[in-house]
This record gives sequence, C-alpha cells and structure tokens, in this order.
Amino acid sequence: MTSRVLTVGERIELRRRRLGLSRRVVAQLAGRSEEWLRKIECGGSLLDSIQITYRLAEVLHFDDPMELIGWPTSSRSVARGMDLQLTALNRAIMDHPSTRAFATNTEQPLPELDSVRASLEQCRATWFGSPHRYTELAARLPAVLVAARSIRAAAHTTPGGPVAEAGGVLADAYHLARLLLTRVGDYHMAWLVSDRPIGILTHPEHPTRIAVSSWHVASALLSLGYLAESRDYALAAARRLTRAALPERLAGPAHGALLLVAAEGAAGTGDLTLSEALMAEAGQVAAKLDPNRPAEVPDSHAPDYTVSFGRAEVVITGMNIALQLGRVDDAIRLSADVDLPEDASADLEVRYYLTTAYAYGQRGEDFAAVFALQQAEHACPEDIRYDWMAHRTLQKLSRHDHHLIRRDLTKLLTVAGLA
Repeated sequence: MTSRVLTVGERIELRRRRLGLSRRVVAQLAGRSEEWLRKIECGGSLLDSIQITYRLAEVLHFDDPMELIGWPTSSRSVARGMDLQLTALNRAIMDHPSTRAFATNTEQPLPELDSVRASLEQCRATWFGSPHRYTELAARLPAVLVAARSIRAAAHTTPGGPVAEAGGVLADAYHLARLLLTRVGDYHMAWLVSDRPIGILTHPEHPTRIAVSSWHVASALLSLGYLAESRDYALAAARRLTRAALPERLAGPAHGALLLVAAEGAAGTGDLTLSEALMAEAGQVAAKLDPNRPAEVPDSHAPDYTVSFGRAEVVITGMNIALQLGRVDDAIRLSADVDLPEDASADLEVRYYLTTAYAYGQRGEDFAAVFALQQAEHACPEDIRYDWMAHRTLQKLSRHDHHLIRRDLTKLLTVAGLA
C-alpha cells in the first residue's frame, strides 16, 4: 500500500504550522488575504502565478519552490532519512508493561531504581555536553525508559512501592526524549512523549516539576503549529507556578521558560502586543537570576535539568520570533546581544549558533552563516548532521555555491551527510 502524497495546500499548511506562523501572518507576508490562503490550504484554489509561488516558498522557507508545484514531499524527520537509529527509542515510548508489544525478553529482573536514576543522569550529561549526544542518547535512553516504567508499574502492585520516585525518573526520561525528537524534527512523536509526564506528576508537592512538564507540552504544541493552544497552555502553567509563591531561584527558570514559549505562540497568532509584553516579563525574570549563566530548574526531591533559562535564552527566543515574522535584520541585530557564559552547555551554544547561521543564510550573508555553522560544529558535530535547521541552512548555502567558502562549506556538508 502506497502512502498518499500531500497536496500543495497541505504542504503549505504543514510548513506554516511547523514554523509557528498563523495564517494571517503568512498571508500578509505574501501580500494576499487570509481568506485567499485558507482556500489554498483547503484545496479550494490554486497558486495563480509564479511570482506568488516563489514568494510563498520564501516566506515558508521552502528550499525548492518546486515543492509548491506538485512535486512529492515527505513529512518524515531528518533523522529518519539518515543513519540515526530511533527505532528502539520510539518503541520504548510507545510500549507499556501491560502489553510489551515490542519486548524481546520479558524475563529479566527489574534493576534497582538507584541504578536507573544514575543511568538517567548519564543520559542528561550526554545530551547537554557530549559531541555525540544524538547517537549516544538514542542508544542509552530506551533502556532507561523501559526500566523506569517497569519499576513504576511493579511499584503500583507492591505496598509502599516507590511509585512517586520511579515516576519522577520516568518523567525525566520522557523529557529528554522530547528534546531529542524535537531537534530531529519528529514533532508528532515529541508531542506524544511530552504528554506522558503530565499523567505521572499528579501530586502538587513539587510545582516546579509540574511546570517543567507543562513547558515540554507547550513546546511540543508550538512545534506542531498549535500556536494559540501553546500560548494558553504555557500561560496557565505560569500562573499556577506564580500562585505557588516559591522563591525566585526555584520558580524563576521554569516561569521564564514558560513565558518564552507563550511569547512565541502569541507572535505566531499575530498578537505582537502580548508577545512583546511576555518577552519583556521574561527579560525581567532573567535579570533577577544569575546574570552569568543560564539557570537550571532545581528541585531537591526530584531533579530535572531539561529546562535552562537565562538572558541568552530570552535573546534566542527573540531571534526565533523575528525570523518567524520575516524580520531577518532584527534577528541578526539581536544575535549580537547574546553573551554566552564560559561554561555554557553544548546545547545552548548549538542553539545560538544554528539560529544565527539560519538568519545570516536568509539574508544571503554566506560568510557569516558558514562561520556560525563552524562554531556549532565545534560545540557538537552531530547537530550539524541531525538538526533540521542546520540542514536547511546548508542546503541554501550549497545552492549559492560561493567559491570563497566552497572548501569550508564542503566540509560542513560532509559532516551533515549532504555531500
């Protein structure tokens, strides 16, 4: 059975949602009405000129305008078309102890929870610091997910079993999986895994943990293009955290991260006034925290370090919003305001340099884009290979084929598997 090929309208809507843009914003950038774009997406009208086709391709960042003229496309992630093995991770996410649909050996004894927790900490350190973080996390995390879920399931049938403790480890593992899947562009699986911890962390004793899980859900919604829902979800979680009246050092990072997601969602729906207000509030939260490094969400009872927040995060979000709105010059101007701390994680460095490279690539400044990509490669070569933004920027640069950067670009394309 062959899969159905997406229509041009479906491709436009899918890309618009993935970029976090509302129909009104895209229509305005294309110079047409919102109703016109609605008809295009629904299949009621066709693109009526080469000029508008190329303009939409530019607004929606299609590398090849032919994708809007009926050529087949794919919604599969970058990783699925390459050599990153995610089958084990995806099966670990989808499986459950009550079904064991993908289990190959069901007779193994349960490991100790402390051992699983230690393995999870290794996974966390890998994601935020290893130059091979994609392949290593994809290899290690499935076993942690399966073990934590099995321990929690067994604890439910044992009087006094460590249900809450195992649930905390399982939630943290889900959070790491969400980060990986989002970076490779597998947004639907990322949404699935982001929603799991919400049902696990049902007790209100640790509001920062619930806020962190809410941030993951809101971020997944944003990636899928549910802009208003992402905004509302993040704002509701931020309000709940504020009512908890925790010290700033505990609540600040999660609160600020939620405000940033809400700001992106608000900008995508066209509510720039609200977006700017949320960005300003997030900036105030960041100013109250340690100005020299991004703050991690602490929780002495159940540590979760999958959210980082600080001044750099605020600026990077501002760059993302500017790029979504087609304001490339603003994004580049903001990039100059980022002062990465000396001990910044590889993840933070990569996100900054890839966003900067993308902005310069959009403006046609190939030298600056290549330099930023080289900095990202220095922080983590695997991000050049697996991150969707890195691939899109490299593909754009390769079409320019500037002779003065050809050697450096060829090296980057080789690392990315695109040569």
